[in-house]
Parts: sequence; C-alpha cells; structure tokens
Amino acid sequence: MGKTIYNIRRLFYEAKKFGIFYAVEHIRIFACDTFSRMQQFIIFAATKKKPLKDIIIIESHNDFDCNGGAFYNYLIDKMWNKKYIIVWLIKNKRKQVSAQIPENVKVYGVNSPSIMKNYYIACAKYFTADNYVTEKVRKDQVSMFFDHGTFSLKNAKNFMNLPETIDYYLTASANFDPIYCEERSIPYPNPKLVHLGYPMHDVFYQDTPCEIRKITNKTYDKIILWMPTFRKQAGTERNDSNASYPYGIPLLMFQEQIEDLQSLLEKLNVLLIIKIHPMQDLATIQLLMKHAGDNIVILTADTVKELDIDNYRLLKDADALISDYSSIAYSFILLDRPLAFVLYDEEEMKYSMCVDDPEFFLTGSRIYTMNDLFGFIQEVKEGRDQYREERRRLCDWLHEYQDGSSCERIVKFLNM
Repeated sequence: MGKTIYNIRRLFYEAKKFGIFYAVEHIRIFACDTFSRMQQFIIFAATKKKPLKDIIIIESHNDFDCNGGAFYNYLIDKMWNKKYIIVWLIKNKRKQVSAQIPENVKVYGVNSPSIMKNYYIACAKYFTADNYVTEKVRKDQVSMFFDHGTFSLKNAKNFMNLPETIDYYLTASANFDPIYCEERSIPYPNPKLVHLGYPMHDVFYQDTPCEIRKITNKTYDKIILWMPTFRKQAGTERNDSNASYPYGIPLLMFQEQIEDLQSLLEKLNVLLIIKIHPMQDLATIQLLMKHAGDNIVILTADTVKELDIDNYRLLKDADALISDYSSIAYSFILLDRPLAFVLYDEEEMKYSMCVDDPEFFLTGSRIYTMNDLFGFIQEVKEGRDQYREERRRLCDWLHEYQDGSSCERIVKFLNM
C-alpha cells in the first residue's frame, strides 16, 4: 500500500515538473507495475517456502550495456550460464533478440507483465541493476546496485529513488562514499557500500578488437571522442539547461563553426566522434547530422545499437575525450589520456555541481569557446598533456581498483 501511495505522489510530482507526456508514460508503467505486482503476490505465495534457484536478474542503463552488460559478458565468457539462468530485464524492444542470446538467457520487458518473469524474480538468488531496480521479494535474495556511471558533476539528487531492499551499493572507493550517499539520498556512513571496481571498466585492461573499425576503415593520426551529457530529455519536457542549442549540443551555435571545425580536423587528420547521450532528444541533433563533415561522426543510441558499439571499448580506442558534467570523464581517467571539459553553458545549467570543490575534479582543459576547442584538438595532435599529474592524482583518489578484475571480485563477493 505504501508503494502504491508513493507511486501516485511521484506521478503528480513528475507531471507538474516534466509535463503531461512524461506523466502518461509513467501511468502506463504504473499500471503494468501494479498488474505485475499482483502476479508476483500469487507466485510468491506458491514459492516462498521453496529453496531459491540459480537465477540472476540483470538490468542496465540502455539494455546490454554499462555495468550490467559488462557483468553479463563476463558471466557468458566464463560459462556461468551453464549453471545459472540469466534473466535480462530490458526497456527497449529488440528485434530477433532470441536469436542473439545463448543458452539459459531469458529476456523480458522491465515494465511488461509476465508470469515467467515474475516466477524468476520470486526464485532468483541475485539481482543487479544499473538504473531501474527490480525489488527482491525475499530476505534471502541478494540485490546489488551497480549504477551506470562513476559520478556526474551535475547534481542529480532526487532524480533516482532507490528502494531499501538493496543489499549492496557498488562505489568507486571509500573516498567517494560521502558524495555517493549524498547524491543517492542514502545514509552515510553506510555498511551497504562495497568497493569492488566497476564491471564496465574491465574492458580497459583487456585485449579487444578495435571498436573504431565498426565506424570507419580510414586511418587518422588521432581520434577524439566527444560525449556531452543530455540537456533536453527525449519524450519529456525535462530540459536541464536554460540555453538554446541549435545543433543539440553546447558550444556549436552556427554552421560556420561546424565548417571551421571540419576544416581543422581535416588539416590535422583527426577524427572527432560525437557520441550523443541516449536520453538526449534526437530532434535537436538533426541539423548537426546534416552539416557534419567527413572528419565528424555522429553516433546516436540507435546507431550504437545498429553497429553493436560498446561505449567503454570505444573509450579505450580514443586518444582523448571531451566531456562536460558527465560521469564518463571519471571512467576515462583510468586510461590516463588527455581530457577536456566543455563548460560553455555552465551558468545556464539548472542544476548545481554535486561537489563543493569542482576544481579538484576538473582535471583537464576547460573549453568555453571554439578557440578553446581548437586549441585542445591541436594539443592532442601534438601529443601535449598538461593535466597529467592532476588527473593521475584524482584517479588514485577516486578509484580503489585500477585493474581488469572487477567482475571476478563481484562473483566472489556474492559467493556465486
């Protein structure tokens, strides 16, 4: 009953804050969730006294990606699906998904009622989630929240309400714990916090095929990845900035600027890959895609899925990263390569920084103008890296583990 009242209150809050279309979608989700809970109640009554089965429930930020995706890949690689049934809860419909998954892997919609899905939830030993937490229904089940990023400079407090049924929260280190607890609105100190490394970072230490070859066969002297966080969320009225963005991302305001950027990249033989955030409204990106030149590649959530691109393998292949307030910068520092922050719209962002001392975390070039951007590209081309020491210091402060064994530690910790 308490969960139902909370959902109703949350619905009115979101309708007022983000608009009616956002609210309608959440009404649909709420209805499906209510029906699903009815199924769960019946199934739980029939299974609550039976031993739990070797089942693990996995959810990730954008389906089969981030920490959940990396942990899943590890389990499949090590043939854990021979012992466990692995159940994926996904948000987006995927064509021919049944033909792509191996033995003992099941796929269900995270918000879709399903008797079999609820049976697996009632009997599973383990739950992991990056974003949307499926609550466990028995005390002897184990729930671990991976999260989908290290942390974002943008204050996101109150945008994620995590259930109390979570047993463990994965964080980067004890140093980071106070910030994490503040952002996730959970008590600090907290015995539920564990430091095991993030599964998505394991790929940085592995020998993997070149992800860039999925995008282009051309050879460039340098490859720079630009990954702006979202400003305007697709399908809702949420807009995290007061500024307008003719091309959907900050800094680029005129066609001439894009043409000048293309000219510089061509002259230096540098490829710029602009990876659009999966939550960004793609209607805002159309002009950018239209005017981008041969040395500028635009990747959307759809093209990433079509090309089967993994964000972290892509990071691994980049010579430098351009970020802003996004958590991706604090994954990239593990690679010890040049980093820049676009702060062009810092004064226009509706949400403050989540830390009191942002200077400590801005371990890279600051980009406020196109000339700053051109200067950073030139530095990358010439192999200059003026923030290396600051970046290494932050990396050691933030990341307790800097190796490729996070998934292995998690499996041992869960006593699988």
